[in-house]
Amino acid sequence: MKRKSLALLLAAVLTLGITGCGSEKAEVASAPTEQAPAEEGVAEGGETATSGDGFYAGKTVEMIVPWGAGGGADTACRLICSYMEKELGCTIVINNVTGGGGSIGLAQLTDANADGLTYAYFANTDSNGDIMLEGVPYTVDDFAPVCKFAADPHIILASNASGIKDLDGMIAAGDGKTLWGIGGAWTHWDFLKLEFEEATGTSYKRLVYDGGAAVITDIMNGDCTVGTPFVSEALSAIDAGEAVPIAITSAERNEACPDIPTVAELGYEGFESTMWRGFVAPVGTPEDAMREFAQAVGSVCENEEFQQAAVQAGITVDYTDYDAFQTFYKENHASVKAYYEANSDM
Repeated sequence: MKRKSLALLLAAVLTLGITGCGSEKAEVASAPTEQAPAEEGVAEGGETATSGDGFYAGKTVEMIVPWGAGGGADTACRLICSYMEKELGCTIVINNVTGGGGSIGLAQLTDANADGLTYAYFANTDSNGDIMLEGVPYTVDDFAPVCKFAADPHIILASNASGIKDLDGMIAAGDGKTLWGIGGAWTHWDFLKLEFEEATGTSYKRLVYDGGAAVITDIMNGDCTVGTPFVSEALSAIDAGEAVPIAITSAERNEACPDIPTVAELGYEGFESTMWRGFVAPVGTPEDAMREFAQAVGSVCENEEFQQAAVQAGITVDYTDYDAFQTFYKENHASVKAYYEANSDM
């Protein structure tokens, strides 16, 4: 199948001329980066939070987050990495590399030394970048899968200016003209939109941003009608009364926002859509190092303090270990590819 050009995918966005819309470029090139420790005040001066005796003890690890600061990916990654530092006895530096629908940061990972000291945040659609976006230099085989640590639902959110108050109003607005904010071209946001449209018989106009934080901003100021940020991204806007929560896309209600009903319980039985979050390394990274890293992630996911912090941040902990993730990674890639090829000519 001929790859869909990102320029074509965003044509509708560019013609709208809406202020605040993050324009996507598929060409992988240099981009601004933001580097910071996983948690402010942790491991200052190169000192580790705890001392360990494994491969990572006393070392500095770079964690590439291919999305901007403040979004769901960044929030989840910073939280778990702050606990990972203590578990491994190392310093983890978060490097936000933005642009290209996440492809610029992931391309940077594939060029990194495979020495066990560089990892990247990874999610559902990332291994399919080369078939979904023009100019992506990597394939599914250019990443070494490590583990999964979360599976987060989205919250369907409407702007106060829209007048949409509930799912019935949301469906009534699905006339092909209502703006639906997407936090990155052909990320899970796109797949959720397609799944929702299929389930409800609706249609919305796709508006692409570079990350969830920008979607939230435009929903709050009324420049975007609806969007589907993650719980971690949406809570502050909801609590401040600056946006209207319509439904959550998980099978069950979320502990962080128990008053928000699921799409399934509002009449669409069986509807569920979540995005997994995990880590990958450059191909050639020593397996022992990756296994140690994955085991530490598992230990953190069992930490009650982390679990409570994750709930408060709107992150749904869901760990898959190193061995199981090898199979999961390949099966997920095949599933996403098939779904994209069946729906990309929208």
